[in-house]
Amino acid sequence: MGPSQDELDNSDANEHAAIAQVIRAETLAYKSKDFAAWADCFVQNEDTHDVLVSNVAGLSVFQGWPAVATHMERVFRDGLTTDLVDFGQENMRIKTSGDMAWAVFDSWSETASGASLRSFDVRILERVSGHWKIVFNAFVQREIDGALGNFVGVDEKGKIIWASRTALSALDDHPVLTNSSGWLRASNAEWNTALQSAIAHAGRHHGFFETHRIADEFGGPARYPVVLGQREDGGIAVVHIAIRDCITYVRVCGDEDLERRLQLAGSVFGLSPGQLRVAREIALGQGLQAIAESLSVSVTTARTHLSRIYDKTGVRTQTALVRLLLSVG
Repeated sequence: MGPSQDELDNSDANEHAAIAQVIRAETLAYKSKDFAAWADCFVQNEDTHDVLVSNVAGLSVFQGWPAVATHMERVFRDGLTTDLVDFGQENMRIKTSGDMAWAVFDSWSETASGASLRSFDVRILERVSGHWKIVFNAFVQREIDGALGNFVGVDEKGKIIWASRTALSALDDHPVLTNSSGWLRASNAEWNTALQSAIAHAGRHHGFFETHRIADEFGGPARYPVVLGQREDGGIAVVHIAIRDCITYVRVCGDEDLERRLQLAGSVFGLSPGQLRVAREIALGQGLQAIAESLSVSVTTARTHLSRIYDKTGVRTQTALVRLLLSVG
């Protein structure tokens, strides 16, 4: 009589647990900067491959254990490993066939500097002398906190599927956006209608080929402002959207691109320093009273600057001006 279904299920569960343990042990060894423990997780022959992909470094492929070991020994020796303080491996799927297994999963980690990193990982493992060892490692970095840490990632219906701690904290008292039980919403009905429409539209461009098509058509990554409406103080409710990794990202704090865009707009339209300061506040969504207080000028002076900005840019409303300023560059 062969093994029962329960025995087969238990065997599979034990194998999966052993595989997951090896994968975690490899990351723990990396975290603790222990090359010997890290190397012990791998098959050490010519079949071993290490494939690393990121926006910054591009594609790196190391074929055969000598190449993998030489590279990683230098990484450990020279202190090039990421200074991880915490990490997780989620949505892991494992399948085995004889002495081979593969696992795919999502990873996240946080560094000592406060940066957040996410990746998609693939491991192929081989059973060697009764122990599972990694023979193929693929690490595809999605993004780091420095670029998307101020964004909330949502699906095409606005459900929050990723956010850094900084971004989630910013939603607690955000002037435009709110976290409604795990769904990104705007703080009034009119703005929310515009926000959900923008999110749904962005969702239609999720995917490798779809995102590349946008980049080809517009000459760069899919990042653009969306004006939701006018605030009671006369300012503009505006959000910034980015599409990548089959996710729509909505900025909730900061804008490292704003200064660059404003400086370029100031040059293109010949804005004076005073006009550029007013333009910056308008781009941040401020109304005239708030602008005057922020810049320590009178409302009349702020209004005069705005009128001259209109003359130079050819627009006649703050909404149109925000769209123009944030689309430059």
